[in-house]
Amino acid sequence: MGNRLKYRIVNQQVFSLLVLILIGTTLGFAQKKEQIKIIRADVLIGTEKKGTTAQRLIGDVQFKHQNALMYCDSAYFYKTTNSIDAFGSVRINQGDTLNLYGDFLHYDGNEKMATVTGKEVKLVSPDFELFTDRLLYDRANNIASYSTGAVIESKNDSNVLVSKRGYFYSNQSTFLFKKDVVLTNPEFIMRSDTLRYFTTTEIVNFLGPTTITSDSNLIYCENGWYDTQLDQSKYFANAYIITDGKLLEGDTLFYDRNLGFGKADGNVQITDTVENVIINGDHGRIFEKNDSAIVTDNSLLTQLFDKDTLYMHADTFKVYKTLNGDQFLFAYYGVKIFKSDLQGSCDSISYSMSDSTIRLFYEPVLWSAENQLTADTIDIRTQNNKIHSLYLDKNAFIISEIDTLRYNQIKGKNMTGYFSEGKLKTIFVKGNGQTTYYGQDDAEKFIGVNVAESSDIRIVLGDKSIDTITFLNKPKAKMHPMGELDPVTELRYSGFKWLIEKRPKDKDSLLKD
Repeated sequence: MGNRLKYRIVNQQVFSLLVLILIGTTLGFAQKKEQIKIIRADVLIGTEKKGTTAQRLIGDVQFKHQNALMYCDSAYFYKTTNSIDAFGSVRINQGDTLNLYGDFLHYDGNEKMATVTGKEVKLVSPDFELFTDRLLYDRANNIASYSTGAVIESKNDSNVLVSKRGYFYSNQSTFLFKKDVVLTNPEFIMRSDTLRYFTTTEIVNFLGPTTITSDSNLIYCENGWYDTQLDQSKYFANAYIITDGKLLEGDTLFYDRNLGFGKADGNVQITDTVENVIINGDHGRIFEKNDSAIVTDNSLLTQLFDKDTLYMHADTFKVYKTLNGDQFLFAYYGVKIFKSDLQGSCDSISYSMSDSTIRLFYEPVLWSAENQLTADTIDIRTQNNKIHSLYLDKNAFIISEIDTLRYNQIKGKNMTGYFSEGKLKTIFVKGNGQTTYYGQDDAEKFIGVNVAESSDIRIVLGDKSIDTITFLNKPKAKMHPMGELDPVTELRYSGFKWLIEKRPKDKDSLLKD
C-alpha cells in the first residue's frame, strides 16, 4: 500500500513537470519575435561585433521588418539579438505615410524600437517635416519622440514649430510638444509650455501658459485651442486679449483673426489703458476693424476722477473710435451713475473722450448734494479728470427739498452749472428764468418764500442752501409770507417731479433693479 502511494505521488510530480515544460514551450513559441530579414547588400561578411557573432553588410543595404523597410550604406546585423547598427544614408520607410532619415540607426527588432541620430535627422510625412539630431521611433506603438530640440515645418502652410521635447503619435497624426515651444506663422508667433498639434487639421491645443503675439494684438491663456487654417481660436483659464490699448478678459474667449473679432463670456472685463476706463459685464465683443467694443448684461463702467471713482451701470456699453481718432462711449437702456458727489439716471449716454463730455439723453436726472437737476438733455463736462461744469439743455429744472411739502426751485430754458472742489457752486440760468426760494434767518427759521422771474439769473449755492441770487435782466420778485401760498398747488412749477427714489445710494445699488 505504501509503495503504491509513493508511486502515485511520483507520477503526479512527473506529470506536473511535463505540463510545465509544455506550457513553457508553448509560451516560448508565442513570445518568439519576428526576425529582421536581409533584403540585399553588395557585400555580406561574417564577423564579430560587440562580443557576439554579426553579419557585416556593405553597399546598398536593405532590411525588412514586418511592414518597415530600412536602408543604409553599411550595417551590422546581430541575428541572436535581432538588432541592427546601420551607418550612412539611413532611411526607414513605413508604407506611404512615414520616412525617417539620419546618419546612424540602432534598431531593436524584438522591441521594434529605432534610435536615429545624425547632423540632420529628418522625419517626413505627407503633412510635415521634422528636423532634429536624435529621434526615437517606437514602431510597436507608432510613436516618435525627441528630447534634444526639433523644428517642424508644415507642408500645407507656413507654420514652423520648434520645441525642446516632443512626441509624434502617428496613428492619430498628433504631436505633443513640451518646453520652450514656439509656433511661427506669417500672421503671429505662439509661445507655450505645452502644445498638442493635429497635423491633418492643423489645430493646436494649449495645455499650459501660452501667448500669441501679432501686429494687431496679444493673446494669453492657459488652456484652449487654435485652428491655424481658419484662424479661429478659443481660450480658457486666465485668458485675455490686448488690442489697441484695450484689454479683454473673460471666463471664455473666442477670436477670429480674419474678421478681427473677439468674444468673451462670463466675468467679462474690458480695460482701456489709455482712458483709464474699466467695463465689466457678462458678455463682451471686440471688433478690431472698426476699432469698437461692446459689453452687455450686468455691465458696470469704472473710471477714476480726481481721487474719486465714477461708476456707471447700463444694459449695454459700446466703445468705438472714429476715422479721425476721436473715441466715444455709448451706454444705453437703464443708465445709472454713482460718484460720491454726483449721482444720476437716464435712458442712454454718449461720452466723447476726446472733448471729455458726457451727455445724458431721455429723461435724464442728476443729483449734486441736495440738488436734483433735470432737462431734456444734460452734458457733464470734465477737465483733468475733474467734473468742471454741467449744461442743462431745454426745460432745465433744479429742485432741492426743504421738507416733504416745500421745495426750492430754479427753472429756465437752459442752465450752466460750474463745480468748485467737487461741488456744484454757481448756476447761470439763460432764458425764462424762474425761482422759488424759501428764506431762512440765522436760526434757520423760515421767514417767507421769494418768488422771482428773470430771463437770466446767476445763483451761488452754499453747502445746503442758496447763498445768493442775482437777477441779470428785468427781474420780477416778491417775498411772500409763510402760508400765504399753497406749497403744492401754487408754488410748484409745471413739470415738477421729485425723483429721489431713482437716486443711486452707492456703487452696489447700481446693479439692483
